[in-house]
This record gives sequence, structure tokens and C-alpha cells, in this order.
Amino acid sequence: MIVDISKANERLRFLDNKYKDFRNAEINYILTIKKIKFFSAYGDFARVKFEINKAKRFQFFFKVKKQDKLYLNLYSAVYESLGQNYDLLIEKANKILAESNKTDKYLLLQCRLVLANCYSEKGEFEKSLNHIQEAKTLTDKMSAAYGFQVANSAGQVYFFNNDIGNSIREFQFAKKLAQSNNWRFAEQYANASLGEIYLYTNQLDFAKTYFDKVLRNEKATELRDLFQVYGCLEHYYELKHNRDSSYYYSVRRNEIDDLLENLRSENLVFELEKDFQTESNQYLLEEERGKNQQLRLVLILILMSIVVIISISYLFIRQKSDSNKALQLQKEEIDDKNKEISNSLAMKESLLKEIHHRVKNNLQVVSSILNLQSRNVKDPEALRILEEGKERIRAIALIHNQLHLNNDSAYVEMGAYLNKLISQMGESFSSYNKNIEVKVNVEEINLAIDYAVPVGLIMCELLSNSYKHAFVDRKDGLIEIELKNHPEKNLSYELLVKDNGIGYNGKTEFLEQSSTGVEIMSAFIQQLDASYSYISEGEGFGLFIEFSIDERHSKFN
Repeated sequence: MIVDISKANERLRFLDNKYKDFRNAEINYILTIKKIKFFSAYGDFARVKFEINKAKRFQFFFKVKKQDKLYLNLYSAVYESLGQNYDLLIEKANKILAESNKTDKYLLLQCRLVLANCYSEKGEFEKSLNHIQEAKTLTDKMSAAYGFQVANSAGQVYFFNNDIGNSIREFQFAKKLAQSNNWRFAEQYANASLGEIYLYTNQLDFAKTYFDKVLRNEKATELRDLFQVYGCLEHYYELKHNRDSSYYYSVRRNEIDDLLENLRSENLVFELEKDFQTESNQYLLEEERGKNQQLRLVLILILMSIVVIISISYLFIRQKSDSNKALQLQKEEIDDKNKEISNSLAMKESLLKEIHHRVKNNLQVVSSILNLQSRNVKDPEALRILEEGKERIRAIALIHNQLHLNNDSAYVEMGAYLNKLISQMGESFSSYNKNIEVKVNVEEINLAIDYAVPVGLIMCELLSNSYKHAFVDRKDGLIEIELKNHPEKNLSYELLVKDNGIGYNGKTEFLEQSSTGVEIMSAFIQQLDASYSYISEGEGFGLFIEFSIDERHSKFN
């Protein structure tokens, strides 16, 4: 169990240096498994993928013990799902749980926690809590660190089940374990988690108390926890209408984000340099062995040539040697070109992700500047325009953040993006004090950024319009959003946004109004070359849009 990431990182590097000269494949394999566990806890998924591939290569050199192989299978399954295919991850985790040695309580514990997290994400909280209880039973005879891990997982499950009381009790228990064992970094993580719970349940004074505890001892706080706390404080001061402090913590959060990215890159460069040095030494050793073997072959051929005709044997040996050298040179050239291509592709992918990351940060800065500007604006109409501009900027920033996090930085998975956008807008309109339910039905669709931005902004405008105008003099309402493939047309999609509000009774057609939001929707509908129709049966109002994408922009082309 990792309770101090900095010390864990130092320990891994110490073990690397200690065993680098042993050339023992089994030791290197076990050390690689520990690195996978460390970088999974740290959230560095690029490094997790690197270490998983390295562990799989080790399996070709020696026979891996069944239990060690199960660890790799579990970490690989968690990485490959990355919060997308929970059913497949549940199936794999149950299989590993059934095959595992029952005396290996750590692996059993990790399987239980993975299953608890999956069922929590799927909304099946009864099953999730059953696995949490099984995990607690396993920790009875294990060290306190594992009790801390289970308490944190339980707190998260209760929080997502909206059981705030039990969630707070679990994190308080985790905090007591950290204090009694002098785990300063773990205690700070518990304080950050408790503060976040109180913040999002609108208990602002309690939240601020825990955030202050973290800030009083920032040196004993992990960067990822500082990132969480700065983000919460940005939201806290925004709720308190203190825009200067909100902007300050927005900037601090972006600084921590950059530090985390630099640290991940530094760790990956360190490992790449170490592996390059190891491979170079192996290459020189193999080259020396090859030269010795070739020398022995030449001597044998010379001795044989004395028995046979010396001149003919000599010519034959020269011809064969030249041919082998030519083939070897060709092979080396091909290998070098393949390496150059792989390195170039990896570099371009890394640069593209960095571009999306920077664009997202710059858009967040623009949004914060708009926040500062709006405090000097007295005109309600001008203030409304600034707020609408801020929502559009946040919608675009969310797309670039999604592309930065994806394995494939060219396409946006629309289900995850739209859910985050809806949640983000729900928070923005929470001050309306209305109970508005948003139902989302989005199929598994991946769109290039040229299509994802128009679709996201069209939905942003329609959703904003419903929040503001559809439920006047009403406390509750329903908004339905659908995005799905056209059942009969390839590479064609249907977008539907409708509400059960008061409907639209304007004198002009909805998309012919002269407002900025409507003009933006009309422009993006034209950009998508889409057809549209209005839905006004019964109460409420809706817009149905159908568009097709170019095959060149299809992920499956």
C-alpha cells in the first residue's frame, strides 16, 4: 500500500540501482509489477502502459509463476478498461479472483476493490458495498495501510451513493489511521477528501476548515492532492463571489497540473534512458559473441580447406562472408528505419496531447479573465453575454481536456464528453434553484474534433436555453438528450435535445431569431451540413438534428 508517493518513487529507483547488475529476469519482472502498482496509484497511465509492455516481454524469457502472472493480468485489465468497459473488467476481475491463491490476501483485496469500484460506477451500489465488506474482512490480519486503502474506497462508494454520513465516517477513520501511523501525506489526502465532500454538499464552512489544514502543511502534501484542493478552493470562492481568490487558485491549480506533467515526463525519460543503456550493453555483448562465433567458423573452414582444394574453399568462404555482411547491413538499416518511424509517431502523439493540454489551460485562463471582468459589469445584458461566452469557452476546453486524456488524441468519445458537459452546466445553473432532471442516452460514438466542437456547442446552447426559458414559474422539469447512429445510414448521426417546459411561442421560427445563441447554432448546423426539424407535440419544445460525417474523419474508416 502506497502512503507516500515521493518515498515510494525513491525506493523504486534505489531497487533499480541495486539490482541492475544482477541480470535476473525474475527479479526484474517482480520489480516491474511493483512499478505498475505505483504508477497506477499515481495516475501516470503512459508509464503504466510502458511497464505493462515491459512485463509482457519478460514472460518470453522465463516461466512466470501463476500468482505473479495474475497480478499482471489484473493491472492490464484495469488499464485497458480505463473507466469505459466495466462489464468486461468485472468479468476479468472475477476470473482472477477465482484462480488466485486464497493465501495471497493482497491480490484478493485488490480484486475486491476493483469490483467495488466497477459496480459503483455502474450504479449497482448494493453489489459494490458487498465487495467493500469482503475487503474489510480481508484486512483484519493485514497491516493498517490496507485498512486505510479500503476505508478510502468505501468513502468514495458511499459518496457516489449520496450516503454522505457513512462517507464522512469512512474518511475520518482513514484519517485516524494515518495520524496514528504518522503518515503525513495520507492524512493530507484524507483532509482533502473530507473538504471536497463538505464542499459539494454545500457545507462551505466545514469544507474550508479541512482545506486550511491542507494549506498549512503543503510540503507534506502530494501534488495530486494539492491539485484537488486548489480546484475545490477555486469553486469555493466562486460560490462566495470572491473572484480574485477564485482566479488565484485557478492559476495555482494550472501550475500544479504542469508540475505533474513534468514529473511524469521526467520519470518516463529516466526509465527510457535506463532501458536504452541496458539494451545497448546487451547489444554489445551479443555483437561480441557473434564475432567470436564467426571467428571459430572461419578457422574450421580454413582447416577443412587444407584437406580440400584451398583456392576453391577460400573463394567460397569470401563469397559467403560478403553475402552475410550485405544481408546484415540491410537488416540493420531496416531496423533503424523502423525505430525512427516508431519514435517519430510516439513524439507526434506526445506533442499533440501536449497541445490539447495547453489549449485547455489557456481556455481556462480566458474563462477566469471573463470572471474578473464580469465583476465590473453592471448592465444585466452585458453580464449575461459574458456568462454565455464563459460557458462556450468551458465547453470547448472540455473537448481539449478529453482529447488530452484519451489514448487516441484525434477523436472524442462523445458519451463521456457530453455527460461531463451536462454536469458542468448543471453546476453553472444550480443558482436557479430548480429541480431539473437531465436524461442522457448517448451511444458509443467517437467523433473528430471538427465534428465534436459543433455538436458540443449546439447542445450547450440548447441546454442553456432550456434551463433559462423552458421552466419559468416551475420548480422542476425534464430535459432529454440523445445522440445515436442513424439506424439505416452509415456514418450518419442523430442529435435530439428536448424539454417538457412551456414550449416556444415566438412569432418567428426558432432558428431565425436574432439572438447570439441562435446564430451560433444556425452557423454550426450549416457547418455540419445537417438537416433539422422541431419537436413541439404536447408540452415543451425540442430540436432534432441529423448530420453525416466524411469518411476521412471516421475512426473506423
